[in-house]
Amino acid sequence: MKNKKSPGLRKGLATGLAAALGVGLGGVAGAGTASADPVTLDLKYECTYPLIGKRSLDLHVRTDIPKKIQAGTAIPKIQIFWDADLGADTTEGLQAVDGVKIGGLATAKARVEAPDFPNGLDVNVRNQLKNTEIPGEGGFTIPGYGEATGPQFTAPGHGKVTLGDLALKVTVLKSDGGSSALGTFDAPCTLTPGQNNTVTEFDVTNDPVTYPPAQNPPAWYPEKTPATADPGTLNYAFGLKGSSFIKNANGTVPLDGDIKVRVDGRTGAITGDLLLKKTSGQMNILGFLPVTATVDFEQVGQTVGTYTGGEIATRSTMNIKMPNFQAFGVIPIGGGDNCKTTQPSTVALGSKTGAFFNPKKGGALSTKDYSIASIKDCGPLEGIISLFAAGSGNTIDLNLTPRS
Repeated sequence: MKNKKSPGLRKGLATGLAAALGVGLGGVAGAGTASADPVTLDLKYECTYPLIGKRSLDLHVRTDIPKKIQAGTAIPKIQIFWDADLGADTTEGLQAVDGVKIGGLATAKARVEAPDFPNGLDVNVRNQLKNTEIPGEGGFTIPGYGEATGPQFTAPGHGKVTLGDLALKVTVLKSDGGSSALGTFDAPCTLTPGQNNTVTEFDVTNDPVTYPPAQNPPAWYPEKTPATADPGTLNYAFGLKGSSFIKNANGTVPLDGDIKVRVDGRTGAITGDLLLKKTSGQMNILGFLPVTATVDFEQVGQTVGTYTGGEIATRSTMNIKMPNFQAFGVIPIGGGDNCKTTQPSTVALGSKTGAFFNPKKGGALSTKDYSIASIKDCGPLEGIISLFAAGSGNTIDLNLTPRS
């Protein structure tokens, strides 16, 4: 009479196989024996990190899995070795948030198909990553390793194991060992569609099977996983230069100033102080009268915004003062110490959509539309000047340069 295994036991045995085959990250190669059946698999993923957004990951899997498994008997310990190649864009992103070291765990979503599980069995498997230094530039590789007690299958027939998405739980540390802005975080990694994701195929047989001996694990394994760390904060200071185009006045004023921002690593929320220097530019009133206007942007409250997905978006509220208007650059026609807009202007500035904004390198911010309210307390020609100063469709283009 056959010794029938319970469904729970069969699931546990198959889970053991999936645990051995489920891939986390990284890899150290090990030479197989003459009786081994070497298996290699290369897969591409897209991982989503807090703050810095999506980054690619190339996974290389190597293992020695028997092509034949004897029914009713446990195979020896199964081992798997990996390499995960992270590109220069990932290095730049991690460096931008003060990361110099990364380590943690990876959970692989594996699926086992065999006669014991005709509808397949989904299994989540956790594996260890080697603590790895993040280089100053260029790509790098994170090694990883996993092993499990050999499983048993009861029903003869063909089977296979496939690999799906990954889930990283990693910690990124600063050079002093403290938490980076990311701290400990979850990064889901989605398998790029259209790939062959079969790790191995095997046959369960009633015939006797001789299994290859186990390999030595990597020298670093097991390794202590970094302690869970709360996300830190980022503090940046920038000098800024650029210009603002005033649509109705058909004129441009140069902009020069500074901004200091604080980024909450947990939420990506930005708070900061913006200072724009007083400036002046050439305008046109009535379509023909050249006017030199002095403009003073005075911040109301703090600049706020977000840094998420590698993109920055801010919102600043400013009173716009206009202390001096001179026709032909010499004839005063309005202005004064109290000349300003009747309401503050809200200016939403953002980095280029789809491009990574590296706070340590700076870059461009712009807005394609902000409004200027009517002006008051600006002299007898206030109404005429206001018609050509107020309105929407105004733009700002800035370039930010990091300051120590």
